[in-house]
Amino acid sequence: MSDEPAVSPEDALEVAQRALAKVQDLEECVAKLEALHEDSIDEAADYDDRDAAVIEHLEPGEPVKVTRLHKLYRRHTDIRADDTLKKRVRGLVAGPDFRIARAGEILYDPDGGEQR
Repeated sequence: MSDEPAVSPEDALEVAQRALAKVQDLEECVAKLEALHEDSIDEAADYDDRDAAVIEHLEPGEPVKVTRLHKLYRRHTDIRADDTLKKRVRGLVAGPDFRIARAGEILYDPDGGEQR
């Protein structure tokens, strides 16, 4: 078996033109996706009052243990139920301003890692 495609010399120009058109289409799609991605990065995260009350007590760039987030929700919001606390913490850290620092620790990073 050969790795060469079965294209006759007469058809080679047409095949190459179709391939070039496909590449150009794909480049346009990539440009659109990149623009959408940049727009989504520029949008600020929309936190409700409870999340904002917790975030107010976090230092950007400083790792925080997940257990501390539970305590902050308990102290600064009306949330007390364990299941609700878990869901709130999970939802908060899934947002664009948070990333995993290491096992059991989350990093509040509102600038997305940008250096000031």
